[in-house]
Amino acid sequence: MIFITVMPVNKNALLRYKTIDRCLRNKYRRWTLDDLVEACSDALYEMEGITRGVSVRTVQADIQMMRSDKLGYNAPIEVYDNKYYRYEDPDYSITDSPIADETYALVIKAVRMIRHKEASSVEEIAEILEKVGARLNTLLIYQ
Repeated sequence: MIFITVMPVNKNALLRYKTIDRCLRNKYRRWTLDDLVEACSDALYEMEGITRGVSVRTVQADIQMMRSDKLGYNAPIEVYDNKYYRYEDPDYSITDSPIADETYALVIKAVRMIRHKEASSVEEIAEILEKVGARLNTLLIYQ
């Protein structure tokens, strides 16, 4: 039996990412950092009953995480007029993120290994599937 461990996902962080994404997709409103903090605090209260709110630092860290490749988002978040946040690409959404080339290559490698029964070990296949699972975990949570 093979056990694949998947990186744990912080539900509150994902809720904040989804909230920030929803805000930045709204092309008819200008979003300041304070607006995003308020929207995230409201979402956490509505969905989880959390009343303590979200700090500015937390939302700034969330934006940096969304911009990075760590979760595969590479979100094109920009600041304009030194105050407002938006997506550089107005059609971007973290929920529409395609599978990265690196992840796709791992999936193809695993499928070929299984299909051709290459002289690969179960551990090697499990390692590949673990990497793929970690990458896809954040994408699947939104579906």
